[in-house]
Amino acid sequence: MPEFPLSDPLPAAPGGQGRAHVSDRPRYLVWLQGDAGWARRQAAALLAARGAQQVLWVGTEAPRPFEAVAAPRVQRWLGRETDAVVFDACAGFNPNAFGQSVGTVRAGGVLILLSPPAERWCHFADPEQQNLAVLPYGACDVGHRFIRHLVRVLQADTQVFCLLQDPPASPAAGHFTAIEPLSQALYIGHPGTPAVSDRSHAAQLVAPFRSLDQQHAVADILQGLEDAVPLVLTADRGRGKSAALGLAAAQWLERHGGEVLVTAPGLGALEALFERVQALLPGGELKAGAYRHALGSVRYLAPERLLHGDTAGEVLLVDEAAAIPAPVLARLLARFRRILFASTVHGYEGTGRGFAVRFRRELTRRAPGWRALSMEQPVRWSAKDPLEQLSFRLLLLDAEPAAAARVRTLAPAQLSYQRLERDELLRQPKLLEQLFGLLVLAHYRTTPGDLRILLDSPNLGIWIASAEGRVAGALLVVEEGGLPADLAGAIHDGYRRPAGHLIPQALIGQDGLMAAAPLRCLRVMRIATHPALERRGIASTLLTGLKGWAQGEGVDYLGTCFGISADLLGFWRHNGYAAIRLGTVKDPVGGTFAGILAQPLSRAGATLVAAARQRLHASLLHQLPAQLAELEAQLVLALLPCTEVALSSAERMELETFARHNRAYESCEPALWKLCAGGPEQWQQAGLSLAEQELLVRKVLQRQSWEAIALTRKGGRRALVRQLRESAGRLLCAPAMGMMNERSAGVQRSG
Repeated sequence: MPEFPLSDPLPAAPGGQGRAHVSDRPRYLVWLQGDAGWARRQAAALLAARGAQQVLWVGTEAPRPFEAVAAPRVQRWLGRETDAVVFDACAGFNPNAFGQSVGTVRAGGVLILLSPPAERWCHFADPEQQNLAVLPYGACDVGHRFIRHLVRVLQADTQVFCLLQDPPASPAAGHFTAIEPLSQALYIGHPGTPAVSDRSHAAQLVAPFRSLDQQHAVADILQGLEDAVPLVLTADRGRGKSAALGLAAAQWLERHGGEVLVTAPGLGALEALFERVQALLPGGELKAGAYRHALGSVRYLAPERLLHGDTAGEVLLVDEAAAIPAPVLARLLARFRRILFASTVHGYEGTGRGFAVRFRRELTRRAPGWRALSMEQPVRWSAKDPLEQLSFRLLLLDAEPAAAARVRTLAPAQLSYQRLERDELLRQPKLLEQLFGLLVLAHYRTTPGDLRILLDSPNLGIWIASAEGRVAGALLVVEEGGLPADLAGAIHDGYRRPAGHLIPQALIGQDGLMAAAPLRCLRVMRIATHPALERRGIASTLLTGLKGWAQGEGVDYLGTCFGISADLLGFWRHNGYAAIRLGTVKDPVGGTFAGILAQPLSRAGATLVAAARQRLHASLLHQLPAQLAELEAQLVLALLPCTEVALSSAERMELETFARHNRAYESCEPALWKLCAGGPEQWQQAGLSLAEQELLVRKVLQRQSWEAIALTRKGGRRALVRQLRESAGRLLCAPAMGMMNERSAGVQRSG
């Protein structure tokens, strides 16, 4: 096995203080408060004093020799290490970029935050505000609560070093007025904050591992895979989790050869994994997401491909499992005997806590012998690192909902439902933590950027269910619609895609429904119930309260958009929402199609929803044999609207001959399609069973082959045709079909 260095060395500290181990030195935040030009010059001087070589300067401009990196491009630095980061908040504070930046700073490094003076920053025209403004609002309408939250946390942290352009007469502890004493203080650290060594047992550490935690995790992974026991590995950022998966994959190939499959929300998330595989097994070839070596291969497949490929029985490593919907994970669990799910617990790209709560319950039900593994020891910085802990508080990465034991005792009758004024979130930090913690738990894609949206977006509203200071449920809605005619025309013609207004833009730009432009809509963006109180009607009560408030405000319709699944669709239909649009591009991670549902509140809203459902009926019938050929029959039955069908006398005669006699299916397929186009409500009125309805969907509407259908049903083609004859006969005899035929005949006679 090749030898690898356990860490990268640090240069000697000024004054001959010697070489500290990379993970033994804490990281700190330096806060430079003043005018933008002054702050940038001071940052450059501090970097020069520290002799920093690898520097990430986040902002729009930087003094020489540094190069500014725009906030959206910081993600490209993930996986790299820096001696220092300069984060220029004078150019805008992007929460996601800040979190990503923190993850690049190696032990002993520093993050330098530039901002206006604290009291001025709380009212500063932050350039980032323009990204939170949605028509008809402008940047001036965006709140300042998020920055006020940052200032409060920074000022309360005794481990933050401050350099002020205009210091008070008596500076507080930790405040500096010149670069030189600040630079020296950074090497010494704050009193009472000793560096915490991660290498107290370094003698036991074996290369190529970078921590004992990582070494033990790889051993446990290999043992679990040998035993064919499902594994769940959780860790915070910087613990070497993805590298541990790569080391385990390489060692598995050394022992067994063959193929190790890996998956994640995207191939980019597996860069560290493949780096470790290549380092441990040199001489192979990495190409198109697969590393092929004489001993075997490590190959990436998207989650959706894994579900439909002939890959049962292989080893599967799932990284960033929290970003993959739980139903997909459950199907992977059923398909692979040797499987590991790894997830980041607190992350700036999303969170693993919802995964930890919900999917573990599914694991316990399906595989009671599963094993939980964790990694807590950082590999690139010290334990209890001041910068990591500060970033958690700034971005609420470790926010938790109310304790389950305290919430479980609440009766639904105790709960009060109210529209929350967001200033209350700053007055009650615990309320903010509970609310954001609940949202994080409910949705795997919650990021630090969502915290700023929650606090400051002018088009956002919050409803909560709570009792005794504990949040039991939450609802986030955004205002949409009310678009001017010229903008609506540009959207219709494909020239404009303004920020926000998801539902009106889809109805105008994709379905051509210009009537959506002036109407007011409230789109439910997030809805969450505390796991300890699920299935108590809390979410439905929140929706009922929203509906009553929206009617009083003159809103025309309510809407929502999500990846369509049977359980979610059932919940929304139960609450009065009907499908009005379905996308045709399948999510490669979740394997779902995005759908829009709506509930009308006004006469104009009802007219729009009816027109959208009519359009949905036509588009579904057209797309089911092609783009939507893989849409589950159960979902088609729930989505396809009902409409009248008028059969001609010739079509009816064809169908009667097929149903009562022995006419071939193919000879009357167009008439059968027309008969079934009325939709599932008519099929149910004719008394067709669920299995008979699903057969109509798969064969008549989706035009699947006899062989594909026979794989999941008893009998071959002859039995399937017999079932179709019986269904056609009952549909022809249905009262609704008879009345429609009479109307059709009347039209023909009058013609």
